[in-house]
Amino acid sequence: MTGPTRVIFACDESGAKGYANQDEQYTGEVGVFAGILIPEDCVPEKLPPFQKLITKYTPSSGKLHIADLPDAQKDALRRDTYAAIQDSGLPCFWYAIHVAGFRRQYKEEQQLLDEARKATASSTVKRGSSRSNPASMHQALFTGLYSHLVAFLEERGKADVCIEIRSDQVDAPILKEFENAAIRLLSTKPLVSRSTGFDTVTRSIVRGQVSIQVNYSPELAIKSVVRELVFNPVSAGDGLVLAADVLANSLNHLFKHRPPSELYGDLNRPEAVLRHPLAKNLDAFYNWGSGDLVGDRLYRHPKAPPS
Repeated sequence: MTGPTRVIFACDESGAKGYANQDEQYTGEVGVFAGILIPEDCVPEKLPPFQKLITKYTPSSGKLHIADLPDAQKDALRRDTYAAIQDSGLPCFWYAIHVAGFRRQYKEEQQLLDEARKATASSTVKRGSSRSNPASMHQALFTGLYSHLVAFLEERGKADVCIEIRSDQVDAPILKEFENAAIRLLSTKPLVSRSTGFDTVTRSIVRGQVSIQVNYSPELAIKSVVRELVFNPVSAGDGLVLAADVLANSLNHLFKHRPPSELYGDLNRPEAVLRHPLAKNLDAFYNWGSGDLVGDRLYRHPKAPPS
């Protein structure tokens, strides 16, 4: 009897990572999360070339990030990283979201909530003012990237998996958000939203809740089971995390310099990264299907051409 499939997923982000109430700082601004997948049993063979990058490029003081290097060293690190990834044959992943699209969706949701609140308002029940909790771009990007990782494993019939997610150091609250997002992705439990108010007639507190649950048909049900999910923020010296840093940085640069004809188009499909040197590694799926329904549809840029 074989054990679970064990994989390491090194990831990093680049570009925007604020909240949904923030608008783009320049036309077509995006946030990107990128990652590299390596089976645990391939580490002895495939990790050493990435560790050599650490030895070669780590500065005498401070941490090694491609954005902090002089331009000449940036170019050299990119070339060496691309070569290491290409030689390894490891699959790469990315997920990107337009800032303006993320904000547009938030504003539309707030408008719908305000209208629903007014429609259900009672003359005798007083509720506090609605709180605006804009979604985190950072979390949305991670959720999209993690969903691609799960889809990749599912596509290859890996029904029992253990995942170690390696990243740069992140604040504890953000790490908790990532953990919750990963758990929610595969959870079939209903999402419950609760609210309270005060009935001025009965002089009592009233409570209500809305429960949302999605029931998938058998052919759409996710068969993969993540037996173990470990988040491992590394302090320094991990070649795979460095490579993910370089990958995310380069993808952000690619999207930032798109030609006008592609400026507001889809971000999460192979055609969007054809000009990237690692396009073959990024084309990780056998079948990309009809496209990304969240980042490229729900969060599409307001100026995106009709799909």
